[in-house]
Amino acid sequence: MHTSSAHPTPAPPPSARPPRPARRPSSRRLVAAGVAVGSMLALAAFTPWERGLTTAPSGDAHLAAELEPFLDSGYMRDASAAAIEPDGTVRFTGWGADEHDRFEIGSITKTFTAALLSDAIERGELTAETTLGEVFAELAGTSAGDLTMEQLATQHTGLPKSADSAPLTQLWKVYLRLDPYVEDLPSLLERAQDFDTAPGTYVYSNTGVALLGHAVAHAAGTEYPQLVHERLLEPLGMEETIVPESRADLPPDAPAGFTNSGMRTGPWTLGASAPAGSIRSTAHDMAIWMQAVVAGDAPGADAVEPRSELEGGGAIGYAWHVTPLDGTDITWHNGGTGGYRSYAGYSPDGRAVVVLSNTETSVDAAAGYLTTQPGAAGGPGAQPEPEAADDTISKE
Repeated sequence: MHTSSAHPTPAPPPSARPPRPARRPSSRRLVAAGVAVGSMLALAAFTPWERGLTTAPSGDAHLAAELEPFLDSGYMRDASAAAIEPDGTVRFTGWGADEHDRFEIGSITKTFTAALLSDAIERGELTAETTLGEVFAELAGTSAGDLTMEQLATQHTGLPKSADSAPLTQLWKVYLRLDPYVEDLPSLLERAQDFDTAPGTYVYSNTGVALLGHAVAHAAGTEYPQLVHERLLEPLGMEETIVPESRADLPPDAPAGFTNSGMRTGPWTLGASAPAGSIRSTAHDMAIWMQAVVAGDAPGADAVEPRSELEGGGAIGYAWHVTPLDGTDITWHNGGTGGYRSYAGYSPDGRAVVVLSNTETSVDAAAGYLTTQPGAAGGPGAQPEPEAADDTISKE
């Protein structure tokens, strides 16, 4: 091998310039660095933590094993569940919570409002064709005033989605998962005077059900929370359930929910929108509710009867949706607030399930439990993707 004996050319000496003084960081660089750090912190705050339930189950171990495959879609802090079998047997399980821990049930509240309407019709206080304008003089002669009780209860008002939007002055609360719904009933009625509607058109509306609940209460000569207590909670013995309209209605130890990344949220009581989503309940009380609904023993129980078919399949009664899943028609409703999610449903054979969670991760897949063979953990039922019945009193 030939090796060259030539030496490399030496580099020229550096120029004799004086050293440059150290630069101070520019304001642009400081701002950029701040934005980068802030972005990383925000990413850490809003990136979901571990998937699925984060604590060991308590209560009925078999029920926990049957439900867990349907509750692994994202981070979930605490949850409580109840299952009702066709023979009336009730089982409870929980993860970080038991059947007496209270949760915001969100839009499942609508099933209570629907029952109140059905009960009021039976009492002769209203009819399905009574209009809002006949109940509230403020709405007489307006587009919203022409809406009937049945159109409101079956979500066939055609109300614009903007009717559910939080006020501009409260939008900042949405991003922090704080309750942005603070208006009172007079303010809601004043705002409703300007609504454009399309009666007969299905549009899921929290505002529509809020107006319905107040109309039923007005016809009964009372306020909505009192009507729920007197006609539903007290007769059924649901002593762990409350119907707040403001933070003043909450007990001092009222729990808060969490985002799907584990950040704490504020309590939601919803003000005038309470009939659409403010109830707080427990798996124990919700088992009582579902038993009475399934058996037809609840006041206004025929609210579950389908009254209108929906485009794309399924039907809706008064608030309750009916959706085919794995060949079975499931009657259901879900719910969600700033830091809670919930699901309640039952199958034609009388099986029912309730799942309450204090995290904003969806629990709708619990519907799959209703299509599995009883006692079969994981079962053959596919995890469903039911139509999101909850919109605005939820972010989904």
